[in-house]
Amino acid sequence: MKINKKVKIAVGSMLGIAFLFFATLIIHIAYMVHKQAQEPFAHVQMSRADFFQAVDSSSALNIENKVKSLKGVKSTYFNLKDNIFIYTFDNRENNSQAIYDNAIKNSGFASSRHIATAKEMNTGCPAMNPNSFYGKLSTLVARVVN
Repeated sequence: MKINKKVKIAVGSMLGIAFLFFATLIIHIAYMVHKQAQEPFAHVQMSRADFFQAVDSSSALNIENKVKSLKGVKSTYFNLKDNIFIYTFDNRENNSQAIYDNAIKNSGFASSRHIATAKEMNTGCPAMNPNSFYGKLSTLVARVVN
């Protein structure tokens, strides 16, 4: 009888903790998708350049530094494993094509600026899989909140 009481307490505690985590997730999603008057980063845009050959770490650092030195560039990230370069910039001060032409195109590595297809633009955030649990849950909460 004593073991059953301990099991009930353990199961109840686990369910309570799971419920709190789930409630926190729902509240977080609702807060993030709720329409706000002004988007804090409305002018920040993300772009990508795909490299067709392997880029060594020192060359990647040189490309990153060259891009960072351009007006309006906020951040850079070079994924050496997949040969993808990501950069964010203020679109009031610069544009993706100018950044690519001035700092990436003449790097000595074959590359192209990634331009999203219509299908990619309709899928939303590229960092989130729309078929994942979190993607579906975010869509559902966004429909309810908005």
